[in-house]
Amino acid sequence: MRLTPPLLADAATAAASTARGVSPDQLAAPTPCQEWQVLPLANHLLQVATALSLAGRGGPVPGDIWERDLMSDDWTSRLDEQARQAIEAWSHSSAWEGMVSMGTSEMPAGIMATMLASDLVIHSWDLARATGQEYACLDDTAEMARAFVEQMGEQGRGMGIFAEPVPVPDEAPALQKAVGLSGRDPAWKP
Repeated sequence: MRLTPPLLADAATAAASTARGVSPDQLAAPTPCQEWQVLPLANHLLQVATALSLAGRGGPVPGDIWERDLMSDDWTSRLDEQARQAIEAWSHSSAWEGMVSMGTSEMPAGIMATMLASDLVIHSWDLARATGQEYACLDDTAEMARAFVEQMGEQGRGMGIFAEPVPVPDEAPALQKAVGLSGRDPAWKP
């Protein structure tokens, strides 16, 4: 399934909504991302939303964005703002054209948007699970993330981005399939 502006908007909006449901006392909680607690996971969501916003405006996205600590007391407001800026930027057809650079790499704008939107879906699910929330995105948004993770799974595992897939039933919803393909257990609980 191809990423469209409405699906990108859904992924960004769901990420911001999930972030608003995190309380300060949950920042040290474990997450389905074994190497991260809620605080670094929240920082990563801020990084992804910022990268998505920059890429939608034609970039470049600094390569060191993934090393930056973007957390502050108003991190949920900042994530909400970056999500709004990304939605606005990607609502223009010109954002989907050409190449966008991230660090020393370049990729087609649409592929970068799909990668970042899929990251928002998977990590927002992580954040929701870690903080006792229900994560909600459109079925089509979940299917877009599932298709991306399925397509890029081997490469992602080779890079250490995804773990080995966790089996899920064939009849499972697309979000559970996306989560399983990324190496997370859809039944994970803190």
